[in-house]
Amino acid sequence: MRSLSRDILPLAVAGGLIAVAVIAPVRAADKAAGLKPATAQTINIGYVNGVAYYTPQNDGYHVVATLSVAGGAPVRVAATLKPDQAVSVSVPGAVDTAASIVEIAREGDVVTVTNPPRLVLN
Repeated sequence: MRSLSRDILPLAVAGGLIAVAVIAPVRAADKAAGLKPATAQTINIGYVNGVAYYTPQNDGYHVVATLSVAGGAPVRVAATLKPDQAVSVSVPGAVDTAASIVEIAREGDVVTVTNPPRLVLN
């Protein structure tokens, strides 16, 4: 009779590690591929949150970002990006601190959204 902790558990752990080893590179490749058309990505700029998406059009990629502060009216920012162009949205920082900036960039046919590091408030 097999012992759960000696025989079966190590096989289950090994199977889980193999699954992670197979899935992780695929998920990383998805992220490296950038944003997909008409698929929203979350934006977090300090206390301002929202989503961004784009749609390919004849004159370029139409990028839309909708942002709001909790309970506030949303603000929509729209731009048309040609290859190797970018648009940024920022929230000012406190006195003597840098602003938090989100950049939406198009490199060839790939659109990426770069969120700033998480803001920690004391």
